[in-house]
Amino acid sequence: MKNLYKKSTFFKALLAFLCFAVLTLASQTWLSDLRLDLTQQKIYSFSQGTQNIVKNLDQEVFITLFFSDKASHDLTALRSYALSVKELLAEYVLLSKGKLSVTVVDPEPFSEDEDLAAEFGLQAVPIGNGTDVYFGLSAQNAAGSEGVIAFLQPDKEAFLEYQISELIYRLGQSRTPVVGLMSKLDIRGGFDMQSGGNTPPWAIYDQLDEMFDVRWVDEKLEDLDQEIELLILVQPSIQDENTLYELDQFVMKGGKLLVFIDPKVENKPAAASPKSENLLMRLFSQWGVEYQAGQVLTDDEYALTVSMGENQPPIRHLGLLGIQADSLNRQEVATSELEMVNFASAGVLHHKQVEGVRFDALVSSSYQAQAIPLSEYNAVSDPSELMQAFNPSGESYVLAARLSGSVQSAFTQKPASSVYAASHINESQNLNLVVVADTDVLTDSLWVQVQSFFGQRIKQPWADNGAFVNNMVEQLLGSSDLINIRSRGRFTRPFTVVQDIQQQAQSAYQEHEELLQQQLQGTEQQLAQLEQQRAKDSLTLSPAQEEALADFQQQKLHIRKALREVRHELNKDIEVLEGWLKVLNIIVLPILLTLVLLLVARRRLSKQ
Repeated sequence: MKNLYKKSTFFKALLAFLCFAVLTLASQTWLSDLRLDLTQQKIYSFSQGTQNIVKNLDQEVFITLFFSDKASHDLTALRSYALSVKELLAEYVLLSKGKLSVTVVDPEPFSEDEDLAAEFGLQAVPIGNGTDVYFGLSAQNAAGSEGVIAFLQPDKEAFLEYQISELIYRLGQSRTPVVGLMSKLDIRGGFDMQSGGNTPPWAIYDQLDEMFDVRWVDEKLEDLDQEIELLILVQPSIQDENTLYELDQFVMKGGKLLVFIDPKVENKPAAASPKSENLLMRLFSQWGVEYQAGQVLTDDEYALTVSMGENQPPIRHLGLLGIQADSLNRQEVATSELEMVNFASAGVLHHKQVEGVRFDALVSSSYQAQAIPLSEYNAVSDPSELMQAFNPSGESYVLAARLSGSVQSAFTQKPASSVYAASHINESQNLNLVVVADTDVLTDSLWVQVQSFFGQRIKQPWADNGAFVNNMVEQLLGSSDLINIRSRGRFTRPFTVVQDIQQQAQSAYQEHEELLQQQLQGTEQQLAQLEQQRAKDSLTLSPAQEEALADFQQQKLHIRKALREVRHELNKDIEVLEGWLKVLNIIVLPILLTLVLLLVARRRLSKQ
């Protein structure tokens, strides 16, 4: 009987092993394309935009991932992120159906692979023990064009999908994107009446011309080149409805639009005519944005300092703004990595609710800002006058915004006198538009120093204006699929409960802490005055002064103790929560799990 039982157990185990092996092989053969992502932020799933890009590649793309595997042996966090990148690239390959290939290379020191990584322009990061770590991507297409991501930063994980998809999209296309540019300003350079010579192109124009096929567009927009994918308007002059209709239909048929409009053009006195602004506002209103043409933004927090000439101290100019990282939208790819973008006499944008249209602010002012009438701004000859009349509204204003979604045409039909040849399009499901309420953001003086070196113009940026424009153009040219790629969720999850407790505690104790800080400052000032008096007289203080000095010192100690207690209270609830979590994870859950296992074992034994 015992032998029969043993044989039966052996055959059951063997049968279970065979079933497991067969199911494993079957799943690898027939179920390899199936994916189930149960994470809340869908961090293991591609956005629809990435799926469309990879499935519609025009040519093959070959990706090489350079990762210093041996050199990073002790960098656990980096190795974990590298594994995530490898798994993500494997998903790209699987999705591409043979259009993508990925090779992983370990560029060991003094090897040919290290020379190759350096040749591609990948960034080597020293890790302190005399060795460098490479962790970047190089990609090539069948035509020989190249692209790189110099270093895959773990803190930029949220934008990893966009970075890789943008690189694949750019190399997967068979031609250079065409950009149309229309402006009354001398962006391409021109003849300077004062100096009698030619002025060079703006640095921003050179930057765009190096990367894209830039074509100048007539101000009437008649016979607009059909190859133009993105149209850039800089202080556009729109004088009739036919031109307005051409612009409307360009957007309706899926064309991307980048508009720079300014209440006061600093580098050229002549601004857009009121008629032009009124016509353009008709389209803006249809697209979900309102532009305040008669207002100029002033901001006390972001005001830049300007020189007032010899023998005069520099002064902060409230209309000359250096918008810093905390007012640049960190959730938008175009502004996520920028540190400072400079504006001059900028206007203000407002969101108008239009069904189907999404309004995303890219650049905003601080809350120490005010929009003042253009006439009042023009009347100021000294920046200090702006300071004297400044009265912040407590509102944050939008200087640049992206609009996307579905939108209706501003025209019900083609104007009778229009020469537009195509059929009228009444709506678009892919509105792709960026509006910037400033043109001076493009000028060299606000972001770059240009020097001539042996006949070449060397550009040294000192602000992020050029990167800001370049990012917007690249994002808009990336097709609606690339524009709509969401930021991937992070693999590390924040403790939102702890964050909420911190915010509540901060609100509860902030007022008390500020009062104690004021008392501490006052006490320290009194102590400093008594010490100065002692040093000045070079004599001992009077008994009354000595007593006051001792009292102030005691007050200082008491206030500092009270501050420590307040700051301790800020973390008290978090420490309590931490204690309960430790008890739950270390004691309660193991006990519960043990009880469950004992209960299951007891039931199985009772059945036997």
